[in-house]
Amino acid sequence: MQSIRMIPQNSKKNFNELLMPIDIANGFGGREVPKDTTPLLIPFFISPNKTEWLPKIPIRFDEKVSLTILVINHDRPDIDNSTLTTSFDPKQGILSPLTVMFPFSGIKINVGCDDKWYGEKCDVFCCSETASRVGKVCNSFGQLGCPNGKRGLDCGQEISKKWCKCKNNGACVSSFGKNLREKMQCSCKIGFTGVHCEKEMESIEMMSTYGVDPKKFDIGTAKMLYDSVMDNEFSEVSRPHSSHLLHNLRINDA
Repeated sequence: MQSIRMIPQNSKKNFNELLMPIDIANGFGGREVPKDTTPLLIPFFISPNKTEWLPKIPIRFDEKVSLTILVINHDRPDIDNSTLTTSFDPKQGILSPLTVMFPFSGIKINVGCDDKWYGEKCDVFCCSETASRVGKVCNSFGQLGCPNGKRGLDCGQEISKKWCKCKNNGACVSSFGKNLREKMQCSCKIGFTGVHCEKEMESIEMMSTYGVDPKKFDIGTAKMLYDSVMDNEFSEVSRPHSSHLLHNLRINDA
């Protein structure tokens, strides 16, 4: 499932619409989901400095996701509306742009699995209730394993971090495959991937387009739009200062 979280900047309440061409289905882990390219429209309200959580949205992992956020009823007379757009290949974890623009100060997209489904594409099934009956847990790979920090058939031994050499605060966890053969793997923190959690997840780019009244567009409007391009408060991975990526900002006549 996918959830979207965002923080609006200091402005009056606005009415928004989230538009996503996605597949309407109850989950997708390990199951065939019929394709439906009809966009899903989700109306919602935002308030200043309040974090908004949007509902979970079913998506497919085998095709690119397109996301459009249309903001209307701005409290600024020189801006009629704004449209934020992005597209990305869905991957497990957090996807967030480096910068966000007016009226938001933070946006992040959480791509995750239905309950009991695991793996990069949510296609590995593991039942935690069944695992607990044999003294195990479902780890982040969807395999039977020991609770964090433990290993062995009875999960009575301690794990040494040197066995996995995980980077970026990844955790070394146990996994039991066929014939209960145990191996150690790195379970990565949000924002990182790779065998040793050595790779940062790619950030997405988000384009912002504003509809303005040419008669009211002045230096004050231009300065506001320039100053509104800011580093994303929800970015999960610390990166070098991104500065103002003005190539992601467009202005159209209303």
